[in-house]
Amino acid sequence: MLTATTLIVMVLAARRSYPVSLDARFLSFSAALLFSTLGFLSVGFLIASSVPTARFAQPVGSLILYPMLGLSGLFVPIEELPPMLQTIARLLPVTYAVSLLKGIWHGEGWLAHAGDVAVLTLMFLVCTAISAKVFRWE
Repeated sequence: MLTATTLIVMVLAARRSYPVSLDARFLSFSAALLFSTLGFLSVGFLIASSVPTARFAQPVGSLILYPMLGLSGLFVPIEELPPMLQTIARLLPVTYAVSLLKGIWHGEGWLAHAGDVAVLTLMFLVCTAISAKVFRWE
């Protein structure tokens, strides 16, 4: 809820300075943002369950997340990447979260992004199941 509120405030503040057209429906975009966040929380749970200490989990998470962000199409369109990096980008779950969020932001429907939703759902289910199996209380 706080993320959605922050997003609304940022967009309203930016509209004063930048001529941004907003085709997104806030409720739909907030749902897509929540859906993507849940998918990546499960990756965080998997990392936290797999490493020996919480202190070690943060750098491991950063080591995994930042390259995924760079290849996901968030900063540079995937089509402009070299062919090998395009193949790698299509294997990364962040690519599908970025695609879903960009599509919803531009007013596309959820059905247009059924593949993105399927990949994020699969990632959530697999990572949650593995982290539940791997986690040990100490």
